[in-house]
Amino acid sequence: VRPAGGVKQMMKDYLAGDIYGGECTFVPQAEYFDAPYGIALAVDNRRFPDSVNEVFAQHGYSDFHIETDDIFHVTGCPNVWAGDLDCETRALVKKVYARDFELLCSKFGYCDDSENTCIQGVPGMCPGNLEAKRQAATTCS
Repeated sequence: VRPAGGVKQMMKDYLAGDIYGGECTFVPQAEYFDAPYGIALAVDNRRFPDSVNEVFAQHGYSDFHIETDDIFHVTGCPNVWAGDLDCETRALVKKVYARDFELLCSKFGYCDDSENTCIQGVPGMCPGNLEAKRQAATTCS
């Protein structure tokens, strides 16, 4: 079963004006870079928690360190990931998060906006059968 229905509806709701739905969960990250109080330091979420721990160390917070046991993650969708989304849903995600995709490219070099990815440093974020899921992932033209 593909999760596109739920994500697709969330994207449609956002585009219809419900930009703060889901307790602001779906607000594009690019908005947090906007003036006048925009973020000055981008952190690579794909490399979480390692990327955050590196930032802590670089800024003198050596007593701060995120351990695996400190990480909260949603449950109930095991083995579901971006590669399961259908082409219509992917197009909606690209539209809603266009500026986020631009930031991922300019800040971290992730310039393939069709790449199927997950946060491997967070238990449960990637399907357990990741290689099989990569082979079966949706591809759109």
